[in-house]
Amino acid sequence: MDTTNIYNCLIIDDEYLARTLIQTHINNIPELKIVAKCSSAIDAKHYLEETNIDILFLDIQMPNLSGIDFAKTLQHTPKIIITTAYSEFALQGYELNVIDYLLKPITYERFYKAVSKTIEILKLENNNSLTESKLESKSILIKSKHQLIKIDIADILYIESMHKYVKIFTYDNKHVTLFSLNAIEKELPSNIFYRCHRSFIINLNKVKLIDGNQAIVENYNVPISKNNKAELISKLGKRI
Repeated sequence: MDTTNIYNCLIIDDEYLARTLIQTHINNIPELKIVAKCSSAIDAKHYLEETNIDILFLDIQMPNLSGIDFAKTLQHTPKIIITTAYSEFALQGYELNVIDYLLKPITYERFYKAVSKTIEILKLENNNSLTESKLESKSILIKSKHQLIKIDIADILYIESMHKYVKIFTYDNKHVTLFSLNAIEKELPSNIFYRCHRSFIINLNKVKLIDGNQAIVENYNVPISKNNKAELISKLGKRI
């Protein structure tokens, strides 16, 4: 890792030894900076309100307010890495869009892997040159009904495969063109568009919510394959 960016970290865990171990791991990664260590979610609330926290290391089983319940109250959610001794809470954690789920005792190798993945996501969000605003000037040209049509990439909601054809959904139209989904996928920026299903590509910036195995994109329900759901949630990050 390089130290081009420094990411603020907050540790919430009611166990002193657990907080200390996470602190030790963080101190070995130059890109991370500890803002605070808190023994309860309630103590941590003002840090999240007053400081830009990039990564939250969050325990689940804590007195008064659990980590899961606390995460549900956050309006501006940092990247969350769950740290717990209880594997049965993994599903709840991923439903909250956590980046990773670390079981105690946490080894440095496993910690480093989780942090590396989180930093990669943060860099994509913060430093990517193909943000939605910059996509306004980018377009693709397709042939549909004997016409050549220019479609602004930023206007694409999702794309559906129809064997040898694809159907491109925008805010105000649907375009069918002789194009394979594999081919059109290569024309789109991978940080904005994601193939959530073998027959569908979605614009991550247009996703309103995840409902079971469906992504709600504007007024459309787009299927998500079971194998792709966890990766999709990670890619969505702060977009939802």
